[in-house]
Amino acid sequence: MTKKLKDSKFKYSMIIFAIFFLCMSFVYVCFAFIFTPLYKKVNFSGMVFLQVNRGDGFYMKTKEGFEVIWDGSDDLSFLEKLSDYRPFFDKTIDLWIITHPDFDHYYGGLEVLKQLNIENIMLSGVDKNDINYKEIFAIAKKRNINIIFADKNTDIVIGGKNTIQIDTIFPFESIYASKDIEEIGNDYSLVQKLSFTDTANITTTILLTGDIEKETEENLLLSGIDISADILKIAHHGSKSSSSESFLKAVQPQKAIITTGTKNKFNHPHTETTDMLKKLNIPFLNSQKGDVIIN
Repeated sequence: MTKKLKDSKFKYSMIIFAIFFLCMSFVYVCFAFIFTPLYKKVNFSGMVFLQVNRGDGFYMKTKEGFEVIWDGSDDLSFLEKLSDYRPFFDKTIDLWIITHPDFDHYYGGLEVLKQLNIENIMLSGVDKNDINYKEIFAIAKKRNINIIFADKNTDIVIGGKNTIQIDTIFPFESIYASKDIEEIGNDYSLVQKLSFTDTANITTTILLTGDIEKETEENLLLSGIDISADILKIAHHGSKSSSSESFLKAVQPQKAIITTGTKNKFNHPHTETTDMLKKLNIPFLNSQKGDVIIN
């Protein structure tokens, strides 16, 4: 009768192999779901037109780590989307630009201001009698945050491996506290041209238009200011009240970006705007369908 002997070495080898396999699986999970995403956030550079619920919300980070946010939607979706591109331990934003004080352009940014350290705030100067908007100034005063009321003479140059310039081209002159948003609507949004120059001396330009409408578009055309750009952020979420044919022809963008919230109530973008873009053979992307990344 043949007896089967116990093979303790084999048994222990299997246990060791199982432990090794579990350890390697744990390491893989850590790298795949923790360290790799964190590494991508730390090393992200570029500009993102974020998919928010309503309004506008953009984020830019240079290779040297200088961070800018524009507007901020009307809820926490902006703060949540920012976390996709920023590591949890980064508590500082260098500059917050508010194109104009409509609720769907600043409120989500106010929540960022409450949770993070924002060092500079740039505004158009248009006033608004709103308790939430007033809170921005109260927090800025308490924390000694630098406030900049921008006009066409306001330019920001961020040096480094890639030079980035933010030129404000509208309003033409300072309007600090001289106008109320209820009187003038969207037509005093900040209009800015971003220029990215890389190490190969190749420059890409982006024209950001806030919620300006056709009246301000016409004023920009009459001013003689160079508004041509490689990429155009379509004004007012693609509303038919903006994006005239003459304005689009003057900008001559290679690509347009429409920032339409996923829960917008105004049926943006309007077909009049998208039809005009198609007529002029301008390809466009919509942040309603997902984040639009430029880098």
